[in-house]
Amino acid sequence: MLAITTLTPTAAVEEAAPTTLSAERQGNLVSKVVQSDGEVVSTLVDAASGESILPDPALAGTRPAADSASGGAVLGQWAKSETHFEQLAANSARTAAELDGGSARSGGSGAEEAVGGAASADPLGAAAAWAPAGIKGTDVSNWQTSLNWSSLWNQGSRYAYVKSSEGDSITNRLFTQQYAGADAVGMYRGGYHFAIPTRGSSGATQADYFINNGGGWSADGRTLPGLLDMEDNPYPSLYGNHCYNFSQAEMVSWIRDFSNRYKARTGRLPAIYTNYYWWQDCTGNSSAFNDHPMHIAAYGTAAPRVPSAWSTYDFWQYTDAGFAEQIDANVYRGTAAQLRDLVTNRYYKPLGGRAPAGTPAPAPTQVQPAGYSVKGAIGRQYQALGGSSVFGTPIANERGGLVGGGVLQGFSKKHTFYWTASTGAWPVNFNGAIGRKFAAHRWENGFGYPASREVVGLAGGGAYQVFHNGGAVNKMLWSSATGTHVVKENSGIGGVWKRGGHERGYGYPATDEVRGLVNGGSYQVFRNGGDTYKILWSPASGTHPIKENSAIGREWTAAGEERGYGYPTTGEYRSGTEIRQRFSKNFTVHYSTVTKRTWVTR
Repeated sequence: MLAITTLTPTAAVEEAAPTTLSAERQGNLVSKVVQSDGEVVSTLVDAASGESILPDPALAGTRPAADSASGGAVLGQWAKSETHFEQLAANSARTAAELDGGSARSGGSGAEEAVGGAASADPLGAAAAWAPAGIKGTDVSNWQTSLNWSSLWNQGSRYAYVKSSEGDSITNRLFTQQYAGADAVGMYRGGYHFAIPTRGSSGATQADYFINNGGGWSADGRTLPGLLDMEDNPYPSLYGNHCYNFSQAEMVSWIRDFSNRYKARTGRLPAIYTNYYWWQDCTGNSSAFNDHPMHIAAYGTAAPRVPSAWSTYDFWQYTDAGFAEQIDANVYRGTAAQLRDLVTNRYYKPLGGRAPAGTPAPAPTQVQPAGYSVKGAIGRQYQALGGSSVFGTPIANERGGLVGGGVLQGFSKKHTFYWTASTGAWPVNFNGAIGRKFAAHRWENGFGYPASREVVGLAGGGAYQVFHNGGAVNKMLWSSATGTHVVKENSGIGGVWKRGGHERGYGYPATDEVRGLVNGGSYQVFRNGGDTYKILWSPASGTHPIKENSAIGREWTAAGEERGYGYPTTGEYRSGTEIRQRFSKNFTVHYSTVTKRTWVTR
């Protein structure tokens, strides 16, 4: 599970000023996501000095020491060039310098200049300018302490695998912020686990460690299935030969143990990353896992060889010198719709493999009642999403003439499909709380037309559905604890909620957005477990959160909220042993983590 805590100050309201979107303190280091001049950068800094921490290439391939930002193995460790980790460190230095200078520009020349004007000398690494057909993506790790996510998005990256864990004792201290950085620019994102199979550390043990450190999966429409990295042993002095001294049967059993535990806890199978020769040597070319998506590693070739159990790959890591940043580059072989299916469907069928056990059979075609037909865009979506077994049979033909040129058709199980040229065809379930709120607010005349189906299985058992009304994007969310409320995703409040991690960050909305506060302000309340956040906006102060049940939040409430100290101009942030928050009437509220005392200065 991903949790994001805002500990550092949000910058002043000038658009050019760097803004900290999220931050996480770990000992004497702070990993954070910063937005500067519209660019989103994840970075690691020293908590005391604020200076960027850079990886040490000399530690490449070594086991990391406690609190070290360097060391540990990465996807394709077996094939990385001698200059690969030097390149990552140089690129991190360049990005950190640009951020310190008040900008985080995308582009290609800087990364090459940082290592003396030349790209990676890796004979296996293809030129960054070449990419095979497919949807681009990347994978990142603790070696990228400063990384410009906007640059990667602008170059076409649409997903990212972030190293979460290794073995049963190593984690990536940058995982939370790299994961949030990818999410902030709109990428799909997921975690990967570098397996260290040993007889003392079972597959189930490492699956638990992976999930407990961010590698799980949820049906939120944004999370890739966890990726299990099976490749050559990077520490032969510790674990023996390149197969970890396991027999082929033992290795297959270890992978099965990992997969079974991952599926038991997340509901779906992990993807597998490997290379052709390791899979052949260490599993005997096993066909036991071809219901798992295949992520093949093969550099310097026009077409990769995949293990014979798969007819093709889902992902291909084709170089460690891709993009302007000279980092790992991957392609997804399928279409955008198939990539979306991989993200959302626990029964995803690998492009070159078989469907997982338990995949539901296609719904049988139903005979329509006399006089009614299902056709066009509504008909295609109706059938694709389950047909009459899910929605029932039509109770009328399509009816047009709705606001904005919309069309609707009702079905017997209290679902109605709506279609517009801009949103496509999607159902609203009037059996549920989201459908009832949609109806109570004048159907499509209120929040607009559905732009997704209802998505269930969110954190805490929640659900959501997106509606568009002109340019407004309204996300209606439900949880048993908060009921049903709408987040206006392209408002200032909605933007802060999204950057904070959606329902996993500030939580679910407990109110709709409330307007009419002093000086034209507005607010919305969110709850995440026992924490209550009020996100406030005003024309003068911008948008910032108050944690209402913290010591600072209680002081602000007791003083009269925005009529007392004013609107927040930062989130809570740490200064030495204090937590502080600033407000628009020039008040700063302080809380000592040592004495537990709260006081106010002006």
